[in-house]
Amino acid sequence: MKLFKPKCAFCGGRYGFLHSVNAYGIYGELGKRYYYHPECMNMVEMEPEKFGHKMVDMAIYLNDRLKECKRETNDNIAKDFKEKVEECHANNFSRMIPGR
Repeated sequence: MKLFKPKCAFCGGRYGFLHSVNAYGIYGELGKRYYYHPECMNMVEMEPEKFGHKMVDMAIYLNDRLKECKRETNDNIAKDFKEKVEECHANNFSRMIPGR
């Protein structure tokens, strides 16, 4: 069995604390994830002139994906919570009806 070890999109390192985002579009395939060290991304964002176009593009792409993932998650959390609250109210109301 081969063990999957994710690597950083910037430095290629496989160790340390890696963050990840869902990948799609020109850089990724559906269902794939891009892993990165937050320090590596900060270095590219702080001094983009020192890095090539590909790394700067990747940093912009990962930042956009991160914002979109957070927005989607927050939207879904609010909607799911509202549905659960309505279900709890409905269950409480049905228990209050006598003779069921």
